[in-house]
Amino acid sequence: MARTKLNKRQLDVLRRICHGDDPVTSDDCGLAVTVYALRNRGLATLTRANGSWTAAPTEAGRQHLAQTHPTSAPRPSASNSAAATEAAELITRLQQADGTLHITDPTPDERAHWRRTLHAARSDHLIPDGHHLRHTGRDKGDLVITLRPGSPTPRSTPADETVPVLDDLHPDHLHPAAAQAHIQVCPSCQPRARRILHALCSAVEDKNYTVSTPPTGSAGSLVITAADSSFPLFFNEGSDEVPDPSSVKYSWQRVTSRTTRPSHQLELSLEHSYAHLGRRYRWGDRQRWHLEDKLPALLREIAHRARTENERRLAQQRKEQETRQRWLVAMQQARTALVEDHRMKALRAQVQAWQQATAIRAYCDALEDHQDTTAGAAEAVTAWIAWARAHADGIDPVPQNSGLPDPPAITPEDLRPYLHGWSPYEPKRT
Repeated sequence: MARTKLNKRQLDVLRRICHGDDPVTSDDCGLAVTVYALRNRGLATLTRANGSWTAAPTEAGRQHLAQTHPTSAPRPSASNSAAATEAAELITRLQQADGTLHITDPTPDERAHWRRTLHAARSDHLIPDGHHLRHTGRDKGDLVITLRPGSPTPRSTPADETVPVLDDLHPDHLHPAAAQAHIQVCPSCQPRARRILHALCSAVEDKNYTVSTPPTGSAGSLVITAADSSFPLFFNEGSDEVPDPSSVKYSWQRVTSRTTRPSHQLELSLEHSYAHLGRRYRWGDRQRWHLEDKLPALLREIAHRARTENERRLAQQRKEQETRQRWLVAMQQARTALVEDHRMKALRAQVQAWQQATAIRAYCDALEDHQDTTAGAAEAVTAWIAWARAHADGIDPVPQNSGLPDPPAITPEDLRPYLHGWSPYEPKRT
């Protein structure tokens, strides 16, 4: 077979598939088109399991890469490279750490490095007999590598899910939502479209989801609700552009105008949402399959979106609860600080009053020791001393046996200076 010329992106992806250090899987959704192009040219194959695929090279792909870039031929065995040494060290570390190695939030480059090390340990048969390697946190979170006794648990491949669409379904037996749905297809496709919606409604309810018709004025056909998340579903039909014979008056005129006509190719779609960016959202008739064949994929996508949105809600709830808890702690600390300041002010006022009363009494003693002996002056000084001593007794807090002052009346605004940026009214920053 003649060697097919590939562009740089295709060569890079083929090189990555052939080397196998960083497997190309359906998780790399941005590479799907390139992988399919390589598969169609016989340079790669796809192995499917659990709804995902992994690309593998064909012999033609390896030969193509070797002929295009001789220096990019398959790399030598990891046993002759530093990866083998690191893989052996990894096994030793796992054995010394009771079979578990925990790496806290590694960078993407570190994750890729650990994946290569794990691949080298498996490909070079460095794993002790009767044990297997597992790891979690491939793309996010902490990376946990475990060495466990026994054989790895094989992944169970679920049986092909189908959603049967009945060809002989009577219109009176349609699901109410399917019968009432607004479907933007031509009249000849209406019966088929409603049979598809009937099958979809039945499958949705089998999964304990709910299905309903959208509000009046909406362009959707159905609304599927799963795990408190609602997903509008749109039913459309494609169109073909064809010459428009009705645009000419005479038979000798050339037809230049074009018009559109229904293509009879049906399509179901979910909303194209930024919350699910990169996810597939349209399924329809193609040359190699019919829309009926893609209903299980549509249901799987709804289940995935429902799980994702539920996880986001739970994460948001946890975040809000944590924020509220921090706010409550800040409010309590603010009240404590305000009461403490209130007591300190009362204490300073009492000490100041006591010091003033003590000073007044000392002053009165000094006046008595140096008062004038003349009758008129003595009476005036005595009256002044008596008044001063009475005033000192009135302001002196000691005879009053002062205790803790009454707590102040606290308003939200009183707490604001003690909250360090928190709002005194609700759990948020100001």
